[in-house]
Amino acid sequence: MNKSITITVSYSILFSALLFAQDSQSNERTIYLKNGDKVTGKIIETNPQTGELTVETKYGKLTLNQENILEEVVSIELASGDKLKGRILSKTDKFTDLLTDYGMLQIKNSDIVIIDYSLQDKNSKIAAKTDKFAQSNERQIDVFYDPTGYTMKKGELYISGLSWGFGITDKFQITSKWSGYIVGNLNIRPKLQLFRFGSLDKEHTFSIGGHIHTRYNPDKYEWIEKEYSFEKGHLDELTGQWTATGGDTAVYYGAYNKIGTKIKLENDAMHFNTAYNEIVDTWIDTNEPDYSPYYEVFAAYTFSKARQGNTGQISHTLGAVVSKHPDKEEFMYKAYYAAGIDIRKNLILNYEIYYDPYYVEWWNRADGIFGIFDENLTTVKPEKHYVSPIHFDLGFIYAVTDWLRFGIHFQPYIFGIYMKF
Repeated sequence: MNKSITITVSYSILFSALLFAQDSQSNERTIYLKNGDKVTGKIIETNPQTGELTVETKYGKLTLNQENILEEVVSIELASGDKLKGRILSKTDKFTDLLTDYGMLQIKNSDIVIIDYSLQDKNSKIAAKTDKFAQSNERQIDVFYDPTGYTMKKGELYISGLSWGFGITDKFQITSKWSGYIVGNLNIRPKLQLFRFGSLDKEHTFSIGGHIHTRYNPDKYEWIEKEYSFEKGHLDELTGQWTATGGDTAVYYGAYNKIGTKIKLENDAMHFNTAYNEIVDTWIDTNEPDYSPYYEVFAAYTFSKARQGNTGQISHTLGAVVSKHPDKEEFMYKAYYAAGIDIRKNLILNYEIYYDPYYVEWWNRADGIFGIFDENLTTVKPEKHYVSPIHFDLGFIYAVTDWLRFGIHFQPYIFGIYMKF
């Protein structure tokens, strides 16, 4: 395995391991106090007469008076649309016992859609808990435009800087890259959720779909190499007259270009000036591939799990994409692993590792802003340098409000804006 691949994968595994290690302290609880303090530790003793709690922290044991403790209350939204408020008395893998003003209710965890946490003192709400939440402001339907197993809610609409999406039902959505409309690319990307089961604590979902383009030019690259025979001679700089001296010189071009790129010489007069040992006034002209129909099908499985202490969730997606380009006889394949980690309710960290032998980073492309190739011809045969088929991406999604989000990540497109209605 290439050294850079090994380092990338190793860092990803280490990063995930640290997150799971952070979530492994299952016996600790955070207690919020009226003066604004909070104490995290294990409750080792409860006095039934005084209501005092003894908490073992990293720094020693504390005894807390019940009168100084803020009560944790929740607002629960169910899949049926019903909303309930109360205190969670107990929670198992399947059920949550909620004490409301009207009695105790046992709720199936699979029926719970949203849980909002807040604090109150003698039935007066103090504030929402910013460090405790069931999930972030949204379920991601994509990570860096690679699909997850989730779909949009029925009637939900989003518009980003490059695309839009609409939830037709809770299990079926359509999205489209509206930016392609500018060049006449009518495209649609349907996604159907085949199953979704579990609860906010642990949930599994699987979706399939495709992307149909009528006129598209995808970011798929391949090595293109050309060899020409240039006539030897010399050029009179005063008259501009060419005089052949006999023989030919091999001239080369080589670079990573988009699949279907047309390579041709700007000047048909292929001359090599032996007096200066240089190619005479001839450059390579690279013409972008023609826009043409392009098709993709995909499948995505997502497993999400609540982080310890109800500080959001971490989701893992395994997916695959199969595409067909008219200039390639064989199908093209992409496989990926993507993760979404709720850092705060309005901040998500994403990272992704994917295998795509037809994707080339900017700095290795002939037309990239950091390209290592130019379009000049050379008398030295270019060596096709190794480009790893394994790539990595890292970024954040930040929600300014419930409807406005900004994104930044490493691979193109680097910046994003998302509006949800």
